[in-house]
Amino acid sequence: MKLSERHRERIIRRHQRSIQERGYGATALYWNNTEAQQVRFDVLSDLLSRYGLKNDQAWSFHLLDVGAGFGDFYPYLTAREFDVRYTGIDVSPDMVQAAGFKHSGLRLQQGELFDFDWPANSFDFVVCSGAMNEVVDAPDCEGEYAKAVIRRMYALAKTGVAFNLLNARHDWTANRGLLQSFEPEEIAEYCSDFARQVVLEEGYLPNDFSVYLGK
Repeated sequence: MKLSERHRERIIRRHQRSIQERGYGATALYWNNTEAQQVRFDVLSDLLSRYGLKNDQAWSFHLLDVGAGFGDFYPYLTAREFDVRYTGIDVSPDMVQAAGFKHSGLRLQQGELFDFDWPANSFDFVVCSGAMNEVVDAPDCEGEYAKAVIRRMYALAKTGVAFNLLNARHDWTANRGLLQSFEPEEIAEYCSDFARQVVLEEGYLPNDFSVYLGK
């Protein structure tokens, strides 16, 4: 279920403009500030640690970051002594180029998740932070693209998937027409149809929730 060319071009132009106007900081990724980005990273890394990492993994794993932006999750993890073999992807070629400037030697590829033909279980973990917050479906599709991304991420992961979404219970978020938000229980129920383990994490921010899916 690929992005339409119209939506792909809209995302590319939007991020090109954001980099030009805001530089390489978190606000260029449409986070309110760096702290909001970091809180979400804290939750995702905690979910990986609590539910995914086994004693024999010694904090070492191959990770795919979907919608990686500037690849900021990589230095976040390495600063916390995770031994990460990192692969990031982003639809925006400007983001991919900027990530190379910001983090020397970082491996990012341009494209969306469905552009790549990786076989199942290609990565230990797959994560996605903030990249499913934009509406890319027709009005009557109710987030089907985001759900397809979640299912594909699960297929690519050997051990688990961690991602966040906007919470539709939050009035401001739910009433923003260009933002895609979900009911947490709806997503948990959807994921339970194919995932062995579903962990729902709420309460860290009023407009956000995270999910860990274990194999």
